[in-house]
Amino acid sequence: MLLKTILPILIVSLVITFLYAASKKTPKEDGLGNILLQLPKLYYILGIFVVIGGIGLLIYAFVFANEDDKILATISSITAVLAGSILFAKGYISNLKVTDFEIIETTMFGHRKAIQWNEIKDLSFGKVSLELKITSHSTHIKAHMHLIGFQELLTKLEEKTGKTKTQIGIPN
Repeated sequence: MLLKTILPILIVSLVITFLYAASKKTPKEDGLGNILLQLPKLYYILGIFVVIGGIGLLIYAFVFANEDDKILATISSITAVLAGSILFAKGYISNLKVTDFEIIETTMFGHRKAIQWNEIKDLSFGKVSLELKITSHSTHIKAHMHLIGFQELLTKLEEKTGKTKTQIGIPN
């Protein structure tokens, strides 16, 4: 009984500690000196495992499950495949590119959005979502706190906008 309550808490704590430590690492750079911020590999690896689990559940639903369980197993497997696909795409495809002139976000669907430094109107941080929202008059970009190099993004924002982490609402 004790193992059932302590083990999940321990695992979640370790994963959160790993993700927070990863966000403090130095981000990748392209050949032009721009920094590339991307979520840790754990996101897309976990996404792959969830998709595989969803496919396995779908196979189970059609081969082994009785008639009453087929619908529930099928819905659960579709949900797992969709959730795993989102995790994979967020970890593997989406990223932020920070240049001397702008911030460019590539979404999990491959779309690109850009905000130039002088166009930034508002910066806000969601304490629940752990996302920094960068807003201009026509678009917004979200940067999750788990991005590798998040601290360098904050340093660049502070340099370009004059707002400190405390003013943005980011806890120390």
